[in-house]
Amino acid sequence: MSYQPLAHEIHRLVQDMPDEFVTRVAEVLLQAEAADWRWLRWQTLNAVAQPELRERLGRFLDFWQSQAADVPPASVAMGMLTAAQAENHHRRQQQLELVWTGPDSEIIPLRRTDQALLQLINEAQHTLHIVSFAVYKAQTITTALVSAAHRHVAIAIYLETPNASEGKISFDTIGALGQEIAHHARLYVWPLSKRPATTGGRRGALHAKIALADGRTLLISSANLTEYAMTLNMEMGILVRGGPLPGQVEKHLARLIEQGDFKLV
Repeated sequence: MSYQPLAHEIHRLVQDMPDEFVTRVAEVLLQAEAADWRWLRWQTLNAVAQPELRERLGRFLDFWQSQAADVPPASVAMGMLTAAQAENHHRRQQQLELVWTGPDSEIIPLRRTDQALLQLINEAQHTLHIVSFAVYKAQTITTALVSAAHRHVAIAIYLETPNASEGKISFDTIGALGQEIAHHARLYVWPLSKRPATTGGRRGALHAKIALADGRTLLISSANLTEYAMTLNMEMGILVRGGPLPGQVEKHLARLIEQGDFKLV
């Protein structure tokens, strides 16, 4: 009998799970002595509080019982811990990829900006940060954000508004996001009182364009969340996977909120 399918399912289960989740479940399995499957399933599911994670864990347990019931709990526990260690090592290895919207030179392989951003949003499991100057007619992006909200991803969006920018942006960026995103996401602005100004009174603008998922995938781009930026403009960015930079940016944004440099709308 091949145990490859079970190994594959173990990896799928732990690849984006918090370490504490993997550890709690593994501890339950390592302590399991009874052969009563119902008891083992109940004990294992009780180690996890979040509904979504419990559902995923339940599907894995059912697969294990139906496809590889002869594999003992201790072996599954060690498989989970090993897979989690390997995944953590992989996450620490930083990967860089260029992202581009515009004509193709065929010199280097490039991914479209909207494709990279959609993948980042769709892969988010826990946290998602979006920073953009402009938001306008980006239906595919806002649809992906709604789906992330339905997955219980905690979404924070940092943007300019007509009031906060003193007219630098004239259209309603919050309205452009749509009511559902505005309801589920935390929306932040850079208060005028916190912006540096010239001697003539001209203040700075929130011009960064950043997308950040789960503290481990970071997109830095010239592209705003607009239809033109995703399809017509010439835009370039870089997608960072793993390494310390995504986590550092997440902590940076959190500190700016603590300092009052970003405030909730």
